[in-house]
Amino acid sequence: MGRDKAGKQRRPRPEETHDHHGWSLDAVPQPGGWAPDSKLFEDVTGAAFEGCVSCQDAALTLLVEDAVTTARLVELACGVIIGLEGDMPPSQVDPDAPGNSSPEFRRLARAGLGKTTDGMYHECEQMTPSERRAAANTALDTLVGFAAMRP
Repeated sequence: MGRDKAGKQRRPRPEETHDHHGWSLDAVPQPGGWAPDSKLFEDVTGAAFEGCVSCQDAALTLLVEDAVTTARLVELACGVIIGLEGDMPPSQVDPDAPGNSSPEFRRLARAGLGKTTDGMYHECEQMTPSERRAAANTALDTLVGFAAMRP
């Protein structure tokens, strides 16, 4: 009975039937010698750009276990903000400033200020997966918003 019933086909899951193509890191120099997972980065950004919540959730679950790739996602979101604003505004780095950025994103953004962003990577290594997820969600919201502005 049920799924094993003769003639009844199992409905494929969304992630089994399609791929998402996001930003690849393969051709991008990686700062400080950090080695993020380019395929994972592409999966999570592609799902986010295409609004596929089920794939985004699955990719985020893997992403937050990888501190280096999570930090790279936040770093690129910070780069977009700096490109638009000229600097990181208090709403992105100050834990007490009003704004929608998660405290975890602000923590990593603050750690990345300076001559290099190595502090961001080291700080991300100290975070729990749930903290990384909060930071990654803010970073993805930032990148998706930026992509919508620049079709």
